Amino acid sequence: MFAFDAPAISQAPPVNGQSDVIEVVGTRSDQALKIDRRTYRVQQNPHSAQKDSIQLLRGLPAVTITSDDRIMLLGSGNVTIQVDGRTVSDPDTIAYLRTLHGSDLERIEVITNPSAQYSAAGTGGIINFVLRKKQSEGVSGNASGELSSYGHGYFDGVLKSKHRKWTYELHAGGRAGASRHSTYHKFRSVEQSPGGPPTINTESGGGPLRGNEVEGSAKITYDVTPRTSVSAKIIGATANDISTNDAEFTGLTPGFVSFGERQRFSTAVSFVISELNFDHKGRIDGETLAASLRVFGNPRQRERNSADFSDGGALFTDKRKRFLFAEGQIDWQHPMAKGQILSIGGLWNSNRISEDYTFASTSGPLGPPVFDQFHAVEDELAAYATLQRQVGTWTVMPGMRIERNSRRVTSPAEPDVSISRTYVFPTLHVEHPLSRTLDVTLSYSKRIDRPGLNDLRPYPLVQDVITVKQANPRLLDQSVDAYEINLKYHRKKLDAGLIVYDRETAHLFSQSYSSVNGVSLVTIINAGHSRDRGAEIDVSTPVVRRVKLMASVNLFDSRTPVGNATGPTSEDTFRYTANGTLEWDGPDRGKTPGDVAQLQWVYNGPWRQFELHYSVWNQLSLSYTHSFSHTVSASGTLTYNGPNRHRLFASLVQENFRDQSPAEFKVKLLKTFGTNK
Repeated sequence: MFAFDAPAISQAPPVNGQSDVIEVVGTRSDQALKIDRRTYRVQQNPHSAQKDSIQLLRGLPAVTITSDDRIMLLGSGNVTIQVDGRTVSDPDTIAYLRTLHGSDLERIEVITNPSAQYSAAGTGGIINFVLRKKQSEGVSGNASGELSSYGHGYFDGVLKSKHRKWTYELHAGGRAGASRHSTYHKFRSVEQSPGGPPTINTESGGGPLRGNEVEGSAKITYDVTPRTSVSAKIIGATANDISTNDAEFTGLTPGFVSFGERQRFSTAVSFVISELNFDHKGRIDGETLAASLRVFGNPRQRERNSADFSDGGALFTDKRKRFLFAEGQIDWQHPMAKGQILSIGGLWNSNRISEDYTFASTSGPLGPPVFDQFHAVEDELAAYATLQRQVGTWTVMPGMRIERNSRRVTSPAEPDVSISRTYVFPTLHVEHPLSRTLDVTLSYSKRIDRPGLNDLRPYPLVQDVITVKQANPRLLDQSVDAYEINLKYHRKKLDAGLIVYDRETAHLFSQSYSSVNGVSLVTIINAGHSRDRGAEIDVSTPVVRRVKLMASVNLFDSRTPVGNATGPTSEDTFRYTANGTLEWDGPDRGKTPGDVAQLQWVYNGPWRQFELHYSVWNQLSLSYTHSFSHTVSASGTLTYNGPNRHRLFASLVQENFRDQSPAEFKVKLLKTFGTNK
């Protein structure tokens, strides 16, 4: 499914029509080879076309997808997702990535320790999806439909047309039905004061998430010259989702009265994104000049939470949000002498958020009705430069990035929060070929995670009848110093890699739990300093004829701040995650591609984050793709997620949580037409 781009080595042509032969290349005429990333070409075959980009990521080294579709690199969840080098602006990144299929992608770049070329935000690294750009004259496209055993349906269609210098692209997609259904159980103990008698209760419930979404986009590209193009794109979407939950709260001590709850949480959102892009290829191979301007706004976003209780009480929250985001970016990449690449660029963005929040309750300990609001503004300017050059047999790429960030949060009856800082982020990447088949890269970068504007909100939000979430206007930036040693090996059909890393994090973001009048209060805090040292080992190799193994193991040795009943302290932990994929490629049937079967297993070992202890989690999936012709294929996927378990140990609150979703079966039909190179 993937081909790993390594230094140029001669490769035998495909045999027996197999689609999993790895094509290894060096530099391409449209790309200067940078040493700060690992690149995987997405093969053009029916099985890749059936997979969306989230499913494709599950087979990549260093990448872990959790049960709730969070993307992690080397164990960190603060990952920046980009498409063609530009950060995804869709508010639901996961939903957007599901609209990208293997047929849309040329390659995926995994950057675990980014250079100064990239924004310093996102301490977990960067995953960049590079779209296929070459288009033959005429009309091409694809259409797909998917049905799930949960009762969920999805459709997606792309139509492309190229006529001389003009290229037109239309996209439409949508979903409807139940996308999730789970049941859960909680055992909770709450103390009013340290050492006091606890109030103990259980909560059992569950329900589906149902909704619908329609999304459409239009893009037009004009080739000014064979080397220069301009494009304009507009994206619009509207979505409505409703999550319902029926729960029973049972008191196990006299201080808690049992009751039932029926909760309904609804979200309605619409947004519009407009983009202008300029792309130019210089006369020197690998020279590029790219500029872009994006404006992103939402005419509507509303979240409502209503709950009715068996004792006659009720709870209601209503949150209305508006935001406007604008960003301009320019990047110039200029190869000079052999092995020398100069990259310079800059970025400007401006972010505006407004929120109105209403809470009312007819009973319970949550207090009187409340109306709150806040307005937040964030502006940023950045400039960078990197220079990659040869020093003997070594390739060295130092870099420097400067960012000026300003934020201001205002709310009635609350003090304003104003933050303005200038940051300097140095980076260094050094690569050396140890042999014709083995390379080593050493790297350092300084990165940062800034609190989201929502995390600086000065007032609390009611989550449910016994849980309140409190933001933190005093939250500090989380910064990371990241060191890596990256070994890459390629020989014939065998690819292997080893990443050894050390990450030192200051002002680590965590959640702290406390109790007020029997209600759990969750607050975002800076927990202290953490150290993460580990290694990622991956291999991709044929096992027997037509069967290929792709596997990776991540080892983590961490020292992190933790909280428990006796107060905050530090703890050393060791854990590991693993994923493995066995893929069988059947023989072609004339011009019809062969069938493909894939078995995948994902394992996450137990781990800890401040006051939360997470248990082992497993996922097992089996998929089979059958091609009816060169342009029509169908696939079936059966996925089982093991139960999610965690335990909370805070000074006043202890909780055991277990969540379980049933196995899911999906069937998908894909039709392609025309030619899209």
